[in-house]
Amino acid sequence: MKKIVLGVAIILASLFSLAAKAEVEKFIQLGGDNIRPIFRLKFTPPANWEANAEGTKQFGLPVYAPKGQGFHEAPAIIYIRVSYNENKRPVSQFIEVSQDRWKKAVPDTQVTKVSNEKRDNGQGEFLVYQIRNPSHPAQGYEMLAYGEDKDKDGNTYFVMISITAKSQKALEDAEKTYRAALRTH
Repeated sequence: MKKIVLGVAIILASLFSLAAKAEVEKFIQLGGDNIRPIFRLKFTPPANWEANAEGTKQFGLPVYAPKGQGFHEAPAIIYIRVSYNENKRPVSQFIEVSQDRWKKAVPDTQVTKVSNEKRDNGQGEFLVYQIRNPSHPAQGYEMLAYGEDKDKDGNTYFVMISITAKSQKALEDAEKTYRAALRTH
């Protein structure tokens, strides 16, 4: 019996240490005379989704699509932006700046706050917004989840995990899967 209890304790300790692991990875990109830091979230795509090389290359950030569907054919895609929180701002300020910048670029944008998503790893919940961009059909229907994460050195980053869809129905069809992915990060 002691061996079983010890085994369970070891498994639980391993699981908790995995949840506490750094979620943001840092890279350096070299190009010409420039050195640029790149930050990426350690992200496990939802079941039946996979990294999409075409979208990732085109946009320079991680893009995921349903398995077997090309970037342009997929009814919905997920993309992730990670920004260093150099000035230790609250996530609410990051959201405000991000949304203001987007509204200047796409003036007819409609932003609606929807229910937040708790995270299984104990970090702060994702703050989730639904976005409608009538004049920007490439990103016509979106949900954006804003949160914070850290790297292995304790530095803080803003994380935005977005799902963009070709229609409201496609967004609604993918929302459950998207939210399940948010919970694991």
